[in-house]
Amino acid sequence: MDLVYTTTMLTQGGRNGQVQTEDGTWKLKLAVPKEMGGDGSGPNPEQLFAAAFGACFEHSVRHIARADKLPLRGCYIEAVLSMYVNFEGAYRMALSLTAFMAGPLDQATADSLMQRAQGICPYADATRTNMTLNLKAVLDAP
Repeated sequence: MDLVYTTTMLTQGGRNGQVQTEDGTWKLKLAVPKEMGGDGSGPNPEQLFAAAFGACFEHSVRHIARADKLPLRGCYIEAVLSMYVNFEGAYRMALSLTAFMAGPLDQATADSLMQRAQGICPYADATRTNMTLNLKAVLDAP
């Protein structure tokens, strides 16, 4: 396996703390969501996770479409993350990704793109056996 990229992020203060790049060029204050007892005054780790997963997955869809010379003219992902507490008191997540695709694609091709993207997306691979992932492709007007 060839190393492609390494990054380091620093966190301090947990869910009410902050995250930043190691060199300090990007910082973000976090806040516990209201639904979890916080004030909801800022983004939370689950939102960041959903955003990162969605961005990576969209890139995988676009990569496959480019490689196969498919007429994908545009794409964006809606990532909906849900957090649950199981009977043992452990937190679990489920993520639904809806890809809105523009271009002269048929539904079967769009669905295939989603399934193939799941096969190459590193986030999908890292969470394959420990998180529910629901995928849906929606065709937008070309």
